[in-house]
Amino acid sequence: MTTTKLDEKQYEMVNQYVGMLGTIEEALKYVEASFTDLRKTEGDRVLSDVFMAIGQISESNHLLKATFDGREGIQNALTQFDAVADQAWKLDGQLDNSEMKQSIVQKSLSPAFSEWKATIESELNPYLAH
Repeated sequence: MTTTKLDEKQYEMVNQYVGMLGTIEEALKYVEASFTDLRKTEGDRVLSDVFMAIGQISESNHLLKATFDGREGIQNALTQFDAVADQAWKLDGQLDNSEMKQSIVQKSLSPAFSEWKATIESELNPYLAH
């Protein structure tokens, strides 16, 4: 499969997008650790940042779908993000319920995000290689 070369602006967008995925993954790890490590006191704030970042990913996905029009692998991977967003929405209204919040993050959101991140990165990384 040939990869179309991205122009500078597209490359920068994809590079920042992939970088943001790494940041979200780190944030989710922090949140997971905060459930048991009482020194990690910023879990709720970080989780709220993750929530906002997931919204940004959803918005960016529209741009990426247009950028990679006709690239079926990327299109499918971008569509699969909806499953991650669905897991994130399970947290809506549950932030005061620690047990529920912990269960959703550890059993649903974090695994769904990590799996999706691996898929989208395998599709996008060839475009970032020089």
